Amino acid sequence: MIEIFDRHDQTQACRNLLATVVQLAVADACSQPPKRREGDKAVLSHITVDALTALRFMFDESVSGLNEYATWLDFDPGQFRRKLQDTMYNDSPLTINGFESNQRRNFRYNYTTWRRFANQVTEADFGEDND
Repeated sequence: MIEIFDRHDQTQACRNLLATVVQLAVADACSQPPKRREGDKAVLSHITVDALTALRFMFDESVSGLNEYATWLDFDPGQFRRKLQDTMYNDSPLTINGFESNQRRNFRYNYTTWRRFANQVTEADFGEDND
């Protein structure tokens, strides 16, 4: 009986770890993009590696990531992505589902930049196949 209880504890600990990874990915996707100076003002320049890998983990279905974690955590990854995007594309100045407006703005910038990057990589891959 104790052995089964110990396995349950181990399973729950693993699920907690996986859930923490998903939470960290969301936080990284909401991180502030780096800025560079242009004259006397700071402008956004690119995306951080943490945000890039977080977005790839959550949205690139061609690699292991959120889909596999969702299997173990028993949630629908498609629904999770839709809910996350619905929340992040809400322009309200209020806190929505625990996300401040600046976090949602950062996510939108990071997500758009990641999509551009992902499309460039895909186009380059297709270009190589046609030679």
